[in-house]
Amino acid sequence: MRHQDSFPVPGPRRFGSTAWSLIRHAQTLRPTQRARSLGQLLALYWRPVYWTLRTEWNASPEDARDLTQEYFAMFLEKRLLAGVAHEKGRFRAWVKATLRNFMLMRKRARKAQKRGGHLRIRPLDDLDRVESEAALDKRTPERRFDQELMRSIFQEALKKLGAESARKGKKQHFELFKAFYVDGGAEESDYGALQARFGLGPNDVKHRLNAMRKRLRELILSHLRDGPSTEEQLLAEVREIFEG
Repeated sequence: MRHQDSFPVPGPRRFGSTAWSLIRHAQTLRPTQRARSLGQLLALYWRPVYWTLRTEWNASPEDARDLTQEYFAMFLEKRLLAGVAHEKGRFRAWVKATLRNFMLMRKRARKAQKRGGHLRIRPLDDLDRVESEAALDKRTPERRFDQELMRSIFQEALKKLGAESARKGKKQHFELFKAFYVDGGAEESDYGALQARFGLGPNDVKHRLNAMRKRLRELILSHLRDGPSTEEQLLAEVREIFEG
C-alpha cells in the first residue's frame, strides 16, 4: 500500500465494537448467525495462527497448515468461545494463549487424533505467496502474529469500505481512494492524474480521498477494539499498522 505515511491518526472518539460484535454473534445459539460470525473471525486469525506455528513452533509449511486446521477444528468443536468475555482482556491475547495450550497438549500427547480433515476454514490459495515472504522476515513470532492480524484487519476493512461505498452510490469514491492509496501506480501519484482519470476537479479529489480515508480508519479501529483498551492504546496500534 502506498502513501501509508500520509494517514493521519484521528483524535480520540468512540467507535463501534465490530470485533466484539462478531464474538457475541459467534457465541449465539442461532446456527446461521453463529456460522457467519465464526467464519469472519477465523478468516481474520488464520494467517496469524499459521505464522505462529511456522516461526515459534518450527512447523513446516505443510504441518503448519494442518495444525492451523486442527486448532480451528478444536476451536469449533469445543465451543471455546463460550467462556470469552470483553472484561477478561483482549481477544487476540486469548487466541495466543489457547494456541500455545493447544500446541503444548499436542506435544505431550503421543498420538494426537487428526481433526479437521473435512473442515476448510479459509482458502489456502495464497499459501505459496505468503511462504515466499518468510525468508525476508526478521520479526519475532509475537510481533509477526500481531502484524499479520493487523494486515488481515486492514484487508477486511478495505473490503467493507468497498461494499459500503457501492451500496451508497459512491463506487467512484472508493475507486479513487484505491487508485491513490492502494494501487499507487506512478501515474496516479498526484491529484492531477486522478482529476484526469476520474473527470473531477482538485477539490473533489481531495474531499473524496479524505472522506474515504476517514471511514477506513473508523472501520479499522472498530476491528481493533477486541478488549478493554483506551482510545489512546487503539490509536497507538493504528500507528503501528501504518508505520510498522
